[in-house]
Amino acid sequence: MKKYFFPLFILGSFCVNAQVTNDSIQIEEDPFASDSIILNQAVVIGYGSVKKSDLTSAVSSANAKDITQIASTTAMQSLQGKLAGVNIINTDTPGGTPTVLVRGMGTAYGGKAPLYVVDGLIVPNINNINPNDIEKIDVLKDAASSAIYGVRGANGVVVVTTKRGKTGKIRVNYDSYIGVRNTMNMVEMADANQYITYFNEQRKATGGSLISTTQRYNTDWFDEMLTTGQLISNNVSLAGAGENINYMFSINNFEEKGILEGNNFKRTTVRSNNDYKLFDGVLKIKQNVSATFSREVPKPYGAFDVAYRQSPLVPVKYDNGRWGLPIFNTTTGEVTYVAKSGEVTSNLNSHGNPMSTLFYDNQKANSTTLQGNIEAELKLTKGLTVTSRAGGTKYWYKYREFNPIKERWIAGNPIRTAAEFEGLKAKNPASSTYMNNSLNLNNVETFRWSWENFVTFDRKFGDHSFNVVAGVSAEKMGIGQYSDITVYDVPDKEQYWSAHHASGQYKAAMDQNNYTPIAYASYFARLQYNYANKYYVSGIIRRDGSSQFKQNEKYWGTFPSVSAAWNISNEEFLKDSNVISFLKLRGGWGRLGNADVPYNYTTISTSTVSDNANYVFGPGQDLIYGAYIGSPAYDISWEIVDEWSAGLDFELLKGKLSGSLDYYNKTTKNTILNIKQIGSSPYEKDFYDHAAKVVNQGFEIALNYRNETAGGFRYSIGGNFNYNENEVKSVKEGYSGMTGGSLGNGQIAKRLEAGQPLGSFWLYEADGVWQTQDEINNGAHLSSARPGHLRYKDQNGDGVIDDRDKKFMGSYIPKYNYGINVSLEYKNIDLTISGYGAGGNKIYNGIKNTRLGGENISVDMFNDRWTGAGSTNSHPGAERDQVASSYYLEKGNYFKLSNMTIGYNFRDKIDFIRNLRLYVSAQNVFMITKYSGFTPELTLDNVKGKRYDGSPYGTTGMDFSAYPNVRTFLVGLNVEF
Repeated sequence: MKKYFFPLFILGSFCVNAQVTNDSIQIEEDPFASDSIILNQAVVIGYGSVKKSDLTSAVSSANAKDITQIASTTAMQSLQGKLAGVNIINTDTPGGTPTVLVRGMGTAYGGKAPLYVVDGLIVPNINNINPNDIEKIDVLKDAASSAIYGVRGANGVVVVTTKRGKTGKIRVNYDSYIGVRNTMNMVEMADANQYITYFNEQRKATGGSLISTTQRYNTDWFDEMLTTGQLISNNVSLAGAGENINYMFSINNFEEKGILEGNNFKRTTVRSNNDYKLFDGVLKIKQNVSATFSREVPKPYGAFDVAYRQSPLVPVKYDNGRWGLPIFNTTTGEVTYVAKSGEVTSNLNSHGNPMSTLFYDNQKANSTTLQGNIEAELKLTKGLTVTSRAGGTKYWYKYREFNPIKERWIAGNPIRTAAEFEGLKAKNPASSTYMNNSLNLNNVETFRWSWENFVTFDRKFGDHSFNVVAGVSAEKMGIGQYSDITVYDVPDKEQYWSAHHASGQYKAAMDQNNYTPIAYASYFARLQYNYANKYYVSGIIRRDGSSQFKQNEKYWGTFPSVSAAWNISNEEFLKDSNVISFLKLRGGWGRLGNADVPYNYTTISTSTVSDNANYVFGPGQDLIYGAYIGSPAYDISWEIVDEWSAGLDFELLKGKLSGSLDYYNKTTKNTILNIKQIGSSPYEKDFYDHAAKVVNQGFEIALNYRNETAGGFRYSIGGNFNYNENEVKSVKEGYSGMTGGSLGNGQIAKRLEAGQPLGSFWLYEADGVWQTQDEINNGAHLSSARPGHLRYKDQNGDGVIDDRDKKFMGSYIPKYNYGINVSLEYKNIDLTISGYGAGGNKIYNGIKNTRLGGENISVDMFNDRWTGAGSTNSHPGAERDQVASSYYLEKGNYFKLSNMTIGYNFRDKIDFIRNLRLYVSAQNVFMITKYSGFTPELTLDNVKGKRYDGSPYGTTGMDFSAYPNVRTFLVGLNVEF
């Protein structure tokens, strides 16, 4: 059996050696390989693979060590800062998934996530995959490479290759870690004395009852609410290979307990990958099967918002065991619900008790995912093979939420009683207010399948090398159904929580339907030509048909690409260079599509009262009910993306220094927006339309230096920097000026306009603080202005503060991100350090802005506040307006040391153990940022329980209830038998 060794390199990380036999490709990790580290790296590009040196397009790669270096729920969380051109925005919520953006964001309401392909099977995401099962990940970043996936490649393609058995003895691996988590960068809140001062200053300015300076309680709500989180993972895998069979089996149990008491996520994953070689290798069969079972206990993350705002004078519970509430005796000034005859009580604020919110919240969610595919490859003749691949994903989801309405009602006022509730229930038998409880049951069942057949021709004729792939693909997704049922007054014991045991007194709310499946039919072809390993040309064409658009002419779409490369280092004038080991120039163009777009449908509005929908006719002047179109079913199709790109790959100093430079210009020609009603609109409700052209252009730099000293000390230092400029180039006539970014109080913070980025903030510019009433009387001001309020700049000098004085002030989309990765090794000791940063974006601190009165404040807000004429001209007083302005817009720049791990390997110490490594690790060691909220790393996707909606012109990039960053300390063990 012949063996060939060549090194593989993950830029900015470490190297691996690939051993190619006539059986399979085997990966052996070596972060400090001394030979050429880029020329023969294997890259999976969809329907085939290619050596890194032969690539004509932009691809970023990571291998198993990159992926498992950081403890995480999903693989992409671990790769933050390790992939040039890929911006990964993490979340620390249990079971949470990151936002992944490849070369910027060109879509507003279409799907932003890249396409995920696992072992050739297109999947909705990789949340169900155990990171320990992944061999490598290749990210196709440009249109020249992603065009092979056509209408779904617009956001990039993440190609995942899972582990397989390797030739040799059976290998049994056990990987385990346990860790604890606690919060970092917490906002320091005002204590009781500071709150009293601030509250009374506000009341003196507006009029109202003051509170006493002597109070009983001083509650730290975050201290009461937060606990120490925990991470536990145990993974066992068994792999090996015989002459005709390769096998890999693994099982993983992952458990994460959140920093909110009771919030946890558990996942068990089982995988089996097998390869079979028949008829002396003429027929090869691959089979991949996985099963994932997850259990989640969610908690309302809005509790962070309530904990931020609730007064420290309110207790968690009163002495009688009842939940504390923001009630104070206006006669005595004491914060208590107790009032003697003649005394009056009122509320400090309108917020509840965050601890009771968590206590009464009762949710559970379970899911099961079965996923698998089978592939047969038949060798017809030398260089000609036929491949058939079929696979599918079956998904079940069950959600249950129990709401103890009666207990919540009683907890809403300390003097309420169960007898009072029962009396009101008897008097109001049909009222939903007096139900004992409600039970919501939600079930989802979906299935998707795909079947692909393609032919591959791979031959070399002298200096001419050809690789041709041509095939067809069929896929159907969204096959399934859902049901959502809410019933009332079920028994108190959980074992009886079902629709069957619900009371017949109240009508159940039911919604059940079948999903509308989406089908794809596709044809694709790719030609790769290489002359003498110097000149490369690649062309792709894919034609996709989608049932989403079968009613219009856009049912079929064609997505081509072309790219070329020049390996300069193989020219005669560089062959003997001692400085340049490898130098390649590449460039390309391609067109992609994004079919993950929202549906439009016509809505008909009616009314039973006298309004514009109804008319009065006849001698009796009878009111005749009418109807009108609320929103139109505009004919929309997939978004179209054109991209130009160019790059340079190099390797210098005998392979010690390597890197790449890339430039791209990516245009989404018909971005879909949710068009909101404007004054000239003939429609009442919002609708979707192709409304804008959006351009993302930028560059990427990746560098890595590695070396080994004579004493055996080996090191690798790498990093990458990515810059992206997002701009709305044009807006469809009639849509420019659309606003969004609601603060929930009538104020808006965003506006759509050509020349600005998506989701641009549009605000008044704060220009100091009004010191006296005379200043207000003699300056341009809002009608609500008073001393201590922010002053806003009169941009057009007309003496009036209105919308014409607002200006654009940047976007929430980061302009740049970067990663730093360091690996050190001496004898049996290894140390890895990685960091990540991002910036150039803005965050609107909504939790600081939207204040309804009587709420708690941060210590910074207390210390910086205006307290009278001349005290400060930068910060408002305790009584302030809630206008959307630049004062609450902050820079989102940050850097965090995301991982530091030190390990010791006891290799060759025990006879029957091949490898034994112990390590300790710290994640999110520290974060450097000037943002005054909990975290500048805000997800760009919709998150249940938060006020992010995923829309550029919604609340994305506006901090209302951020989940704090957490720091993790863990100890782990890797054993190989």
